[in-house]
Formats: sequence, structure tokens, C-alpha cells
Amino acid sequence: MKATLASIIMSTLFFIASYFILYLLFDYFNPPITEDGHKYMPIGNVFYSGITAFTATILFFIIIRKYIKRKL
Repeated sequence: MKATLASIIMSTLFFIASYFILYLLFDYFNPPITEDGHKYMPIGNVFYSGITAFTATILFFIIIRKYIKRKL
């Protein structure tokens, strides 16, 4: 139980940090500006960073849980 709770807390923090970083990366490589210079809402970048962060968080949870179980 202790390993699972620690893994969930660490995974939640990892998700928040990776979501923010991935959003900035997606925004940098795919800026939300039209050809004539108008800005628009980058909902695609928000969606892509959420999916990528969620997938990475699942992998992180599995890896960190195995590591913590082995340590205890």
C-alpha cells in the first residue's frame, strides 16, 4: 500500500510537470499563428500534450512502482 501511494503521488507530480513542458514544446514547434499573423487557441497542442503526458505517466508509474517495491 505504501509503495502504491508513493507511486501515485510521484506520478501525479510527473504528469503536471510533463504536461506543462510538453505543451511548451508543442507550442514552440507548432506555433498557434495563422499565415497572416493572427493568434488562435492552440487546442490541438493542449490535446497532444495531454495524451503524451498521460501515456508517459502510465509508463512512469509502472517503472517507479517496481523500483519502490524492490527497495522495500
